[in-house]
Amino acid sequence: MQMSLLPHGVNVGRLILYAIVISIVIVTRYKWTKHGRKITKMKIRVESIFFLALSSIVIFDSFYDVGVPISYLILYVILFLGIQHFSYLSSNRLMSFRRDPKSGSIYVKGAKHIHFAYVIGTASRIIISILFIGSLFGPSRQGIIYIDPSEAVFATIGFDLLLLISVGLLIGLNRRILVRYNLIEEGKEKI
Repeated sequence: MQMSLLPHGVNVGRLILYAIVISIVIVTRYKWTKHGRKITKMKIRVESIFFLALSSIVIFDSFYDVGVPISYLILYVILFLGIQHFSYLSSNRLMSFRRDPKSGSIYVKGAKHIHFAYVIGTASRIIISILFIGSLFGPSRQGIIYIDPSEAVFATIGFDLLLLISVGLLIGLNRRILVRYNLIEEGKEKI
């Protein structure tokens, strides 16, 4: 089977897949924050797992292909846990809930900047992979623009940290939504 590769070893199929995923994320995030979205426990959990998995693939690539030292994993985990806890504590005032009078479904809207940060963090990490690193989309350890491998490691660490901050913000927000959803369902919080 022949793979479609750009001149610098970039896998076109993978690139298109990531572009489609990022586009879907941008459109749905914008729609949800502006108009609100119906929430359930399952939707919040599945969404959180999806975003963690997508980010984990990109982060794994940093260690496996780019050569980020494994000791940075400790920094990554601490940063992620700290940011998601900060987001959990501070996101309460950024969103509003409502209940549909006909169906009784609960809707949430708001926190645009957290969703925007996630899109920027994920998209920038993928763009950096295409331009400078290359390994996320193909067998080449070189992106479209050549940089020294040690510079690629530093660039990867920087954009991984941006990605971790944005994912941490989103997961913290989802934790807060889940807690408030449970309180509303139990009748302990009025909307």
